[in-house]
Amino acid sequence: MSIASAWNLKRFQSWMALLRQGMVVSTWSIKVFRSDHFISTEPHYQQLTIPSLQASDVTDVPAEFVADPFIIQHESDYFLFFEILNKASGQGEIGVATSTDGMTWKYGRVVLREKFHLSYPQVFKHNNEFFMLPETAESNRVILYKAKNFPFEWEVHCDLLKGNYLDPSLVQYNGKWWMFTGTEEDNFHVFYSDHLEGPWTEHPQSPIISNNDKISRPGGRLIISDGCVHRYTQADYPHYGESVRVFKVNKLTEQEYVEEEVSLILSGSKEEKDWRKDGMHHIDQLLLKDNKWLIAVDGHTFKNMNYILWKLDRMKSKLFSQV
Repeated sequence: MSIASAWNLKRFQSWMALLRQGMVVSTWSIKVFRSDHFISTEPHYQQLTIPSLQASDVTDVPAEFVADPFIIQHESDYFLFFEILNKASGQGEIGVATSTDGMTWKYGRVVLREKFHLSYPQVFKHNNEFFMLPETAESNRVILYKAKNFPFEWEVHCDLLKGNYLDPSLVQYNGKWWMFTGTEEDNFHVFYSDHLEGPWTEHPQSPIISNNDKISRPGGRLIISDGCVHRYTQADYPHYGESVRVFKVNKLTEQEYVEEEVSLILSGSKEEKDWRKDGMHHIDQLLLKDNKWLIAVDGHTFKNMNYILWKLDRMKSKLFSQV
């Protein structure tokens, strides 16, 4: 056999191996519902039967999934910011949907994209201005954005930290700003500052948790209830996005950090064909004027796909996005 024939045979065998090779894709969706209570125990799962927003609702980019929802109210409308995994770019981008009642959502468009992956878009208001703190770990920075034209236009306001920090979460508590964040090494870090823009100081006990993929990574906005900060954490074992737990922080000062686990609050249904069969990993909560809560969560299901078909779908999405 000639060298050329041997090379072609090897290439053919490689392609056949890829055709036989399967891969698992995680498909995420979002649900928004109302509750009488701040969630510190398992929510009423009957409210999670049908997702409020799915990849198929995204109209301006080819979306593989939607996840990491954050809610904010402005005047009489509700705005939902979330990650869109764009199949064409392979990157996470930030999209927005709107609602007049918090229950029926209309997709808007992508409002923020960068050359690096974006996710976890915590949006909040401070000094009558809107800010967004997404995860920007691929840039090796924690970047704070400010709205130029809410909700559609955002610009870089400043860098808060240098480093590859995951899902940074902000809260004002006892006269200071606090940031809770995770790392790829499954560590949980805490920082504090007198001002939103910094400078930020790492807590002397930080990392509070090390090498723990069940309780180190943030899983939603920090909530103050009964005078204490509550933090949500995503469990990434036995697989990424397995469940969400809530912790109550009993002491939070510049010198001390003490917390206790309250409960498991979100997990997969294990029911075939359910949109959240295989897990959940995020929660956000908005306190309404009637003392009810508007709550956004996400969930996912694993789907087996042929690698070649998955790759062709990505290539097609990229091609059509350039037309």
